[in-house]
Amino acid sequence: MPDLLLAILHHVLVFGLFGMLVLERALVSAPVIDTRRLARIDAGVGLTSALVLGVGVARVVWGGKGWSFYEANPFFWAKLATFLLIGLLSITPTLRFMRWAKSARDQPDFQPAFVEIKATRIRLALMTLMFIPLLGFAAAMARWPF
Repeated sequence: MPDLLLAILHHVLVFGLFGMLVLERALVSAPVIDTRRLARIDAGVGLTSALVLGVGVARVVWGGKGWSFYEANPFFWAKLATFLLIGLLSITPTLRFMRWAKSARDQPDFQPAFVEIKATRIRLALMTLMFIPLLGFAAAMARWPF
């Protein structure tokens, strides 16, 4: 039963993380960007990412399959690497959102430069697209060995 509950929590967190990234992408595409809201949502992205990893570790430790299943599973490592890549891609938007929110506190009518907005939209789109292989690796991992 603990494995089932951890699996459910893990999936809810991953889908929540995806939803927050889609919301960030939508907010960055708005005609007027609410930089403070973006920074708050991005903090949620960071917290949720940490929870995804924590629950994932709990599944490895207390789940039914055991470490030997994961250690030998190439799809587990591919899934972990993809999640890490998404995390690395998120660094630039996070730093921008923090800087934008600070600028908005100092200048209430602040709006980011178009070049930064465009680059951030591309980065967020790439991050959300990375969920396709992430979910594929997760499905393959659960069925390993075929």
